[in-house]
Amino acid sequence: MKKISVYDLPTRFFHWLFAFLFITAFAIAKTVDDESPLFSYHMLAGLTIAFLLVLRLIWGFIGTTYARFSSFKLNPIELIQYFKDTVVTKTKAYLGHNPASSYAAVIMFACAIGLAISGILMATGGENDSLEEVHELLANIFLISVIIHLVGIVFHHVKHRDSLWSSMLDGKKKSSSDTPGIASTRPVAVLLFVILLVSWLGYLIPNYDSSTQTLNLLGTELRLGEAEHESGSSYEDHDEEYDDD
Repeated sequence: MKKISVYDLPTRFFHWLFAFLFITAFAIAKTVDDESPLFSYHMLAGLTIAFLLVLRLIWGFIGTTYARFSSFKLNPIELIQYFKDTVVTKTKAYLGHNPASSYAAVIMFACAIGLAISGILMATGGENDSLEEVHELLANIFLISVIIHLVGIVFHHVKHRDSLWSSMLDGKKKSSSDTPGIASTRPVAVLLFVILLVSWLGYLIPNYDSSTQTLNLLGTELRLGEAEHESGSSYEDHDEEYDDD
């Protein structure tokens, strides 16, 4: 078996940054109080995930062969057969995403879109219990998908001994067929991705007011947390009203 290039640089860049930002946002949401200035980074990470996802969706149509959504194996019957083979025998080797990872990617993308929409709605004053529950549910589904995905990679490696886990590091997979890999890893495209991402961060940071924990996003004010001084001022106003009475 020989190793051939399958995943281009933009796909791998997105994969690892997407994972890092989600873990960061999830960890902050679970460990930091929303009155803390640090909580704002939960929303900033979420907005950056949304921007990255837009780039990935575009790349899913114009990228290299195995980065395109057309290469995803989303036939339910093929997915069922894949799981049967996992238990009974060895699964079929796929150069690109196998059925399980294809569905995992789609679920994560869908959850990320839902998280971005619900997060923005809450940040623009639409906060309510139902919206918060939806946001938390999507985050948990995302996390469960990540865990199952990681378990699947470990299981696949143990059963097949094909170092599947390294394919998102070096972009290569082992293959015994004559199916060609990708001709280029698209270094220019990943450089453009980086430039666009830095530009996005360069837009967010100057428009974020840490004193009020608000962000001006395209003319819309997003509240990224509950500033402590606002809570204090509300008590002061209440006390003044009480004294007047």
